[in-house]
Amino acid sequence: MNLLSMACRYLRFRWLVTTLTVASIALGAALVCAVLALRYESDRALSRDAGLYDLVVGGKGSPLQLVLASVYHLDTPPGNLPYSDYERLRRDPRVRWAAPIGLGDNYRGYRIVGTEPHFFDLTDREDEPFFRIARGRIFDDRFEVVLGSQVAKATGLDVGDQFFGTHGLVPVPGGEVHRDFPYQVSGILDTTGTAQDRAIFATLESVWEIHETEERLHSAIQGNALLGNGSAREASAVLLRLETPGLRLWMTDEIGDRSDGIAAVPINEILRFQRGVVGPVQQSLLAIAAAVVMVACLTVFITLHQAGERRRRDIAILRSLGAVRGEVAALVFIEGLILTGAGVLVGLLMGHGGLALASGAIRDATGLVLEPWRIPSVELSALGGMLACGAIATLFPAIACYRRTPIADLQLTD
Repeated sequence: MNLLSMACRYLRFRWLVTTLTVASIALGAALVCAVLALRYESDRALSRDAGLYDLVVGGKGSPLQLVLASVYHLDTPPGNLPYSDYERLRRDPRVRWAAPIGLGDNYRGYRIVGTEPHFFDLTDREDEPFFRIARGRIFDDRFEVVLGSQVAKATGLDVGDQFFGTHGLVPVPGGEVHRDFPYQVSGILDTTGTAQDRAIFATLESVWEIHETEERLHSAIQGNALLGNGSAREASAVLLRLETPGLRLWMTDEIGDRSDGIAAVPINEILRFQRGVVGPVQQSLLAIAAAVVMVACLTVFITLHQAGERRRRDIAILRSLGAVRGEVAALVFIEGLILTGAGVLVGLLMGHGGLALASGAIRDATGLVLEPWRIPSVELSALGGMLACGAIATLFPAIACYRRTPIADLQLTD
C-alpha cells in the first residue's frame, strides 16, 4: 500500500475531523475567491460601461451622481440643462458623436430614457456597432420604444406590445401612471452586457410631451395660467464621444466655464469611486478572509499534531516494520496537503458558485453583467499562497514525526 492510499484511508477513518478541517479551510478560500473575483468582475464591468463615453454633460451638482444616473441608470440626475446646450455641443467640431437623454419615468422599475434615433449609432472603441437589434426596429414614432434585452426578459414585453409609464425614476406605491400616453414596443436590443440592457429607450419628444401635459394640468388645477408651450425644453444629460480622448480635460474646463452645467469624465469618476468607496470595503473583506485562512491553517496544524500524538504506536509499528523516517514524515505531510488542497478546491467552488447565484441579483440591481466562473490571475496567486501556508503548517507535525524514536514510542504506549 503506497503512502497516498494510506493517508486517504486514515482521513476517511477520521471523517468528522477531516470534514470540519476541510470546511474551515473552504470557508476562508471561498471568502478570498468571492471577494477577488467580484472585485475583478465589477471593475471590468464598470470600466466597460464608463469607457463608452468620453464626457457626460449635465446640470450643476456631483459629477459622480451625474455619471451614475446617465451611464448606469442608478441615481437621480443632479439637474437639467437646456436642449440648446446639446445642439451647441453637437455642432462642435471636436465632438464625434453626441446624444441627449431625458429621465423622469419608469416601467416596473426600469427607467424610460428619452433620446434620439442616432443614439443607436454609438460604436465601441473598435468602431464596431455597440447596439444591435434582436427583433423589430428602432423607433420612428413619438411614442414607440426600444427595450433593452434584460427589460424584455424581465417584463415579458415583445414587439407590438403596449404599456404605460409611471412617474418617477423608481417605483413607489401609488405612483402616477401616465395612462393617456401608451408606449408601444417597436424593437428589442441584443444583449450588450452593460447597464443599457436595463433601459427602455423612448423618444425625447415623448418625455417632453408627457411632462408638459402634466405641467399644464397642475397649473390648471392651481388656477395659474401657463404661457406658451410650458417650460423651456431640457435634457437630463448629454453623452459625448470626442474625436480624441485627449480633448476630455480641455472640454471639461470649457463647459464648466461657459455654461450652467458641468462635464464629467465617466472613467475618471468610476475610478475615483472605486478607490474611495469600493476599495476600502474590499480591503476589509480581504482582511477578514485572510484571518479566516490563518485560523484554518492553524486548524490544520493542530489537527495533524493531535493526530500524530494519537498515532504514536501506529507510527512506531510502521518504523519497526521497516518504514524509514522520511516515509513516516511524508505520510503526515501528504495528509496535510490533502486537507489543504481539498479545502481550497471546495472553497473555490463555493466562492464562484455563490457569485454565480448572486450574479442575477447584481445584474437586476445594477445592470452589471458578471462572468462568475472566470478566475483572475490575482485569485490564482492567492490560492497558491493558501496552499503554501497549508504546506508550511503541515511541515511542523511532519518534522515532529520524523524525529521520533520507535522504541521509545512503543514503550510509552505499553
